[in-house]
Order: sequence, then structure tokens, then C-alpha cells
Amino acid sequence: MTSPALSPLAQALARTDFAENWYRWCDAQRDWAAEATGTYEEDSLLTASGGFAALPASEFMRAYRAAGADVSRGSTFPGPRHRSFTVEVAEGPTVCSLAVRLGRGLNSQECRLAVLADGERQGEPEMLHAIARDIRLSRGEPDPNPPYPRPIIGSRGQLEVVSRGIVDVLGQVVRGWAS
Repeated sequence: MTSPALSPLAQALARTDFAENWYRWCDAQRDWAAEATGTYEEDSLLTASGGFAALPASEFMRAYRAAGADVSRGSTFPGPRHRSFTVEVAEGPTVCSLAVRLGRGLNSQECRLAVLADGERQGEPEMLHAIARDIRLSRGEPDPNPPYPRPIIGSRGQLEVVSRGIVDVLGQVVRGWAS
């Protein structure tokens, strides 16, 4: 199998630990409370039926704000879903803009990233799950299974760790892009 050519955005993410972390952030079996810095009275979102209680978009937005990003309701995702928001991390005139759409009845996060320099979009927005796979394949790693996971938030500790990690990676990308 030929490894994919990486876009400039994927190349920027490949210079961080994003690809490894993306698959870790998607691991519902981890002990997220051990990795979180906050403590949560009601951490687990597991329900009696074995699913996860859906969190409101506002709780996701608060987590990304607490991680240091600017967050606004709504996103650039097309379609009728309203459980979306935009996360932005800036360095001077350069901005990483992450459109996040939450799954219906799930706490899954579908994330599409774009970089803007001086207000001009740098290439087309790209899905984070696809970039993570492309980076791994470009390094000669085997095709991940599943190939395109999304983080499904099963606890408030996981939400904290994932939002903090994503904001950190966006900061690394925007600082690298701006220099």
C-alpha cells in the first residue's frame, strides 16, 4: 500500500504528537480520571444501558475554553446539526480554526481543522481523524483498526484531557505556521 502524500496541514500536525494522541484520545477504556487534573463529582457518563449520557455542547465548549482556546457556538460544518462549535487558537495573525460537530445522542466529536493566515484560509479544511491515519501511514505504520475513530467522551475527565490535548496541538501548529 502506498502511503499518502501529506498536505501542508498534515505535515504541520506530523511535527507534533497528534497522530499518536488522536488514537489514545479515542480509547474509551483508559483511566481518564488518572490523567485529568480536575476532579469531577460525576465523572463517568456511563448509563445503565451501557451507553453514555450526552453532554450539552456548552460543557464541551467550557472544557475547550478552560484549555485556553477561544470558543464560539456554531461551526462551519454544513448541515442541519446544531450541536457544533468552533475552537480557535491564534498566534498573531495566524489562527487554527477547529470546527467541532457533536454526534446526536453521543459525545462523539467530529473535527475539521483549517489554518488562516492574515485572514486567508491556507488550503481546504481537513478532518482530524483522516489526518491522524494519513500521518501514521506516511510513517510506514500499519493501517489502524479502526482506521477513522472519533473521540467518544465517556467521562468528564476524558473531556478535559482530550480538549487540553487538542488545544495544545493547535497551539503548536499555529506557532509553527506563524514562524
